[in-house]
Amino acid sequence: MNPFAKIPLAWLQLTRSKLRLVVALMGIAFAVVLVFMQLAFLDSLYESQTALHRRLKADLVLINPRMKTLVNTTTFPRQYLYRTLNFDEVASVNTVYHGQWTLEYGDSVGGKGIVILGINPENCPFEIANFNQFAPRLRAKNSVLFDRNSDLKEYGDIVSALASGQPVTAEINNQKVWISGLVDFAGASFADDGNLITSSTTFVNLLPERSENNITIGLIQLKPGVNHQKALKKISEQLPKGVRVMTRSEFIDYEKHYWATSAPIGFVFSVGVFVGFLVGVIIVYQILYSEISDHLPDYAVLKARGYKHRYFLNILFQEALILAILGYIPGFAISLGLYEIVKHETALPMYMTFPRAVWVLLLTISMCFTSGSISMNKLREADPADLF
Repeated sequence: MNPFAKIPLAWLQLTRSKLRLVVALMGIAFAVVLVFMQLAFLDSLYESQTALHRRLKADLVLINPRMKTLVNTTTFPRQYLYRTLNFDEVASVNTVYHGQWTLEYGDSVGGKGIVILGINPENCPFEIANFNQFAPRLRAKNSVLFDRNSDLKEYGDIVSALASGQPVTAEINNQKVWISGLVDFAGASFADDGNLITSSTTFVNLLPERSENNITIGLIQLKPGVNHQKALKKISEQLPKGVRVMTRSEFIDYEKHYWATSAPIGFVFSVGVFVGFLVGVIIVYQILYSEISDHLPDYAVLKARGYKHRYFLNILFQEALILAILGYIPGFAISLGLYEIVKHETALPMYMTFPRAVWVLLLTISMCFTSGSISMNKLREADPADLF
């Protein structure tokens, strides 16, 4: 029996009660929005917490093995990094000092704090557009560059003040700093409101408890043609246990692993996806169950006329597919609007991606088909014998 017969029985049954259909689609759209938002928050968490990692100019990265995330930084002696220059495979090294403090600007003191990055201005360790034009400004004591992708609601009108040419001063750890320019950098994250970039000398001056001899991240550039894994193994075997060596991609995965397994927020968002799927299954099941119950006598008549059980299963899964597609469309549209709102209010990277859109569509179809599979037992109650 052709499941897509000339008479669109599945569509006619769903549209017989317009109000029930609208309620069903609203419920499915709600589940779709819930899944979209949880997935976006999860991706935003990973992307924002690894934005700095992805901008590092390095083949290999050195960190203290006790450091599980950059949110809680742990340092190691700078001399361990310089030892790697003795390896023939190493072309150059660089350093990053990482800390977090409160930036006080006017009446604004931020919310979660701001990341302070100490670097060598003459050899920037990050991929930053047009950085060379700002580098000379960092030679001045207590001069910093402000990340324009930071959460600007937390720091007043810094961007507009700089655009107008006004001198911008702020305070960090009771010391005055001069914000001398804007750079496009990693932006805000779930753990901080943004970033400041300064020289390593100014970094130690602002955070005197930190020693210039202890760094947060060591960066190694290998010579062209060197096998990264072989170099990593060779260097790891000869460095002290107080330092860990990994590739840049491994460093990114290292940070993601922490937020996915050790931090509660990653688990919460993952559970949210499952809850959204479960809510959708329950909603669609109730709709399909009601549809089947209302039409049991009709199904019994059709069975008495020779229609097989497979025919009714086709109708059931057609209804599930129609509900999935019609419910997905408004859910997708609403999610786009919510992404923009969250992005504007939090400065977090919230945007729709094609893979996520396709994944949620497939998840929605799977959700509705799961409900259809659960509901099919009700079809067996359509017995022609009950007509007599």
